[in-house]
Amino acid sequence: MTIRQRLFISFSLILLIIISIIGVFFYTTFNLSEIHKTQIHRYAQIRRVEKLKEYNNSFSWVVLDIITDYEKKDVVQERLNKSNKLFEALLSQKKEIINNAEIKKEKENLQQLFEYFKKIQILINHDLYKIVQKSKNQNDFMLFNKNFENINLKIHKLLEEEIAYLQTKLDETEENTNQFIDTIKLELVILLLIAFLLSFVISSKITKEIKDMLDKLNKGVLQLFKDDENSIKVDIGKDNELSEITNNLNSYLEKQADIIHSREELLRNISHELKTPIAKAKFLLENLKHDKDNIQIENINNVFIDMEELISKLLQREKLNFAKINPSKFKISSLILEALSKLSIDDESKVFLDIKDDFDIEGDKYYLTIALKNLIDNAMKYANTYPIKIKSFDNKIQIQNTADKLSSSLIYYIQPFTRELNQQVGHGLGLNIVNKIIEIHDFTLGYKYENSQNVFFIDFKSK
Repeated sequence: MTIRQRLFISFSLILLIIISIIGVFFYTTFNLSEIHKTQIHRYAQIRRVEKLKEYNNSFSWVVLDIITDYEKKDVVQERLNKSNKLFEALLSQKKEIINNAEIKKEKENLQQLFEYFKKIQILINHDLYKIVQKSKNQNDFMLFNKNFENINLKIHKLLEEEIAYLQTKLDETEENTNQFIDTIKLELVILLLIAFLLSFVISSKITKEIKDMLDKLNKGVLQLFKDDENSIKVDIGKDNELSEITNNLNSYLEKQADIIHSREELLRNISHELKTPIAKAKFLLENLKHDKDNIQIENINNVFIDMEELISKLLQREKLNFAKINPSKFKISSLILEALSKLSIDDESKVFLDIKDDFDIEGDKYYLTIALKNLIDNAMKYANTYPIKIKSFDNKIQIQNTADKLSSSLIYYIQPFTRELNQQVGHGLGLNIVNKIIEIHDFTLGYKYENSQNVFFIDFKSK
């Protein structure tokens, strides 16, 4: 697992804890809000029930006034009207009070309470009024009073029970609220403690792993300089950033070793290849001492031209080992024309162009021109008949000539100083240079033989 992945997992865990803390906060806010609403509801219900006690007391005062002044018709009538208004006001609140009951038992008690109030109203409007109007007997007053007091006590008892129930619920709500807040505080402290410990443990572990890997890498680098190794030989695990750095360093060291080996091989081959033209030049110069001959002079000139061409190609090949491409966008037709302009073609009919698809290329035009020029030059040199053909289609360019099939595979000819056994011209560097240019662009160089023709092609699609 990479350090980045470990950090991502660690961050995810800590983020999860933070989200949990935020969730607890919103959960707490929501619950406290609901508790607050419940408390407001119960306080309001208590006030409504307390109002019923006032109504009950008012009915008692109405009865007392009627019994005291039963001979005064205007006072009796006034108190009866007051009783009716009280009862109407009471009925207007009945639905609200009953609907705000929390449990079935509470609702039943409240309904019973209003039934008792209804009986009181009947007692006042019917029984008491009848006694005042007709009998005016003290025994009847006493019997009425007894019935009234009985209902009044029942109402009082139910009201006290309702108030006691609501007050108990309020006390329970307050206690539960305090317990809930204490629990939330404890949970938040635990979550914060877990987040802190988790952060500390994970960061300590990751820091220690990085330190151990860096120490190993440092020892490997010191060993590299001490023992003249070609690679850093340390085990710092797999699939982590430092192992990737180590692999990249080893790849670089291997590349440098290959370059050094390539240069050594190149110098050996150069020394071998230069012996032949130098020997020829010496032989021809010896002949010139005895017989001045223009043909011989021309031959000497060709030898030195050949040497110059060889040195030029060697320099080109050496530059490619450290080449940095400068990419730009251009058409394949532009690349073909640039390459042809660098060749000395005495007869344009020797080249047939077939640009079926003038596609765009993203690359270094300078180096790609060299590559295409070498392919066209080879096709011209070794063609049995003309014209050679240059075709572009489907992001490919194809150079083909009528000639004998190559005796070996393409991989043989892209090595430096390799050519056909019977080949007298060239130095075996052209295809090597082409291949290097194609490789640094991440394109593909290919070869096939079909219809008695050698076909070299470049596929400009990235690998």
